[in-house]
Amino acid sequence: MTKKIEHYIESILLDLPLEEDEKAEMKEELSAHLNEHIHELMIKGYSEDEAMYLAIKAFGNEQKINWELNKACFPYYKIVRYLCNVLVVTAFLCLLSYSIMEFYHPTFENSLPLYSVTMGMFLVALIAGVAEVMYEAVNEMFKWKWLKNPWLFFFLPSLVMGIFTTFSLLKHPEQYEDGLWVDLYVIPIGALMYLISREFFTIIFVKKKTRKTT
Repeated sequence: MTKKIEHYIESILLDLPLEEDEKAEMKEELSAHLNEHIHELMIKGYSEDEAMYLAIKAFGNEQKINWELNKACFPYYKIVRYLCNVLVVTAFLCLLSYSIMEFYHPTFENSLPLYSVTMGMFLVALIAGVAEVMYEAVNEMFKWKWLKNPWLFFFLPSLVMGIFTTFSLLKHPEQYEDGLWVDLYVIPIGALMYLISREFFTIIFVKKKTRKTT
């Protein structure tokens, strides 16, 4: 097995949640398939380098294959990611709310009642759940690459909502004193945190490392 093929297979198997013997078995199987394809191409008259390039190209991008294998090894990935994101967003919004109360009213005994936190988590879970379901449905219906970008899908509508709520702030600024203006931007702030959490979860789970095939 050449270094190029070995490097390619290692990129596919990178950080998969498998035992060492399972990884070794999968590595051997992938190597056999690739070498067989290379051998067939060389019989057809291609040079070794050309056959290797065509075989790898036919097999597919190693990062995409790695991503699909990670999902196959972790079938509840999306559900776990969603739950983690809801917890992160709820915690951040609670911290933000408490910090604002402390800043504007430091003499008060500021606290976050359990029912407020629970209700906040329920609302975050509901909005995020609906958004995720819509995102998956749209991705199934349309194959436009730009639409598959979660930052565009989740954050753009929240920014539009933020623009509309700004008019209310400009029209009645007296109603949004002592940090209450932040309430107008809860959805954009929550959407931003949700996307950051979503991105971090993906990076931690997939552990993508850019590797150039040599």
